[in-house]
Amino acid sequence: MSALRAHWVVELGVLAGLFAAYNLIRAAQGDDAGAAMAHSRWVLGLEGDVFRHVEVPLNAWMGTSPVVAVAACYFYALMHYVVTPTVLLLTRRAGGWLYWRGYWAIVLASAIALAVYAAWPMAPPRLVPDLGIADVMRDYSAYGWWGSAASAPRGIGDATNQYAAMPSLHFGWSLWCAVQLWGLPSRLWRVPAVAYPVLQVLVVLATGNHFLLDVVGGAAVVTLAYLAVALGRHLLLSRDERARI
Repeated sequence: MSALRAHWVVELGVLAGLFAAYNLIRAAQGDDAGAAMAHSRWVLGLEGDVFRHVEVPLNAWMGTSPVVAVAACYFYALMHYVVTPTVLLLTRRAGGWLYWRGYWAIVLASAIALAVYAAWPMAPPRLVPDLGIADVMRDYSAYGWWGSAASAPRGIGDATNQYAAMPSLHFGWSLWCAVQLWGLPSRLWRVPAVAYPVLQVLVVLATGNHFLLDVVGGAAVVTLAYLAVALGRHLLLSRDERARI
């Protein structure tokens, strides 16, 4: 097996392992509604007035504009799964440390998030009673393929863990995309690098799929992953190699 092919096998194998781990976590933790609701209430208590003055009005505004709401639903259901692999391929084409830093950062960030989902299930605002949050994805499901389980297609809602709200990987991965795009040679990539995570924040909050602290959690795991990858590289390189960088 050539070195190039071996690299592909390792890269795809790690990503496949993360996908398998997610499904195992969904099967084991996806129905723990009591704990998920309790954790959401705890996060709500931490947010306090921020939730009432930011997230509730944003969600209410989203419900008054069907065109914007449907666009937001498609953004939530599609962009997470289209932009992330596209950026991964773009940076793989660029190669070098930019790619490998990004690859191991997203792997590590996703692994941390999966561990949190397994140990600490949490319901999104749209599933918590009496918060005044409309389930925008469900309300506008007639315009897309999703049903009552966020972006999962109708009839296979069990394929997604609805109690995996903290941290928000929708935002975490969008922040990862921003960091990777910012590192590309052309400065034109900096426009989507800023716009994409900003739009993602607005969408996940307005659709009731995440609390603001979930977004903070997503940013935290990605930041921690990048720092860990940088530290790991620093420790692995010799002093002379570090001096040449």
